[in-house]
Amino acid sequence: MGAGLAAAMASPGFGYAVSAASSMSQMMSARSQAKGLAAQATMARIQAKQESLKYKAQGVQVMDNILRTQAAIVARAGSGGIDPFSGSALRLARYAAAKGVQELYTVQDNELITMRGGEMQAAQYMQQAKSTMKAGMIGAFTSFGTTAYKFGLIGGPTTLEPAITYGRTTGIATPYIPRGL
Repeated sequence: MGAGLAAAMASPGFGYAVSAASSMSQMMSARSQAKGLAAQATMARIQAKQESLKYKAQGVQVMDNILRTQAAIVARAGSGGIDPFSGSALRLARYAAAKGVQELYTVQDNELITMRGGEMQAAQYMQQAKSTMKAGMIGAFTSFGTTAYKFGLIGGPTTLEPAITYGRTTGIATPYIPRGL
């Protein structure tokens, strides 16, 4: 290693530059992690919406089943010469409708639970992303501040006694000789 390079590396300016670069790298890493978490939040929302659409399709199937059951009850009662809108045929139709509606409500509740669960998971990812960004910023500033403090301790001006003092009466510089020598 050349003497110029060694001198440059020993200077506080070089240390500050390296520390600043390290701090920037730390913040960029935190930003990258936060972007990844934000992408996971988006994915959680998309997956919840996909599951929600499955439940919607299932709800449509339940309603179709209710209509088919109602039509079958009316057709069988009518073919047997029974009034489909009174008596046991009506009770059977109401019972089938009630069971079908109960199933439909269950499917709709599942859809709602899926959507809210996806939103909650996305919110957790976004909160984690914010925390990651904040931790990265704090870590970067702390790292840079620690480096600045250390360079202040080892590279700052010293408070050693001067080697030459001025004479008391003449004002002429005289070498300082400690007492006892």
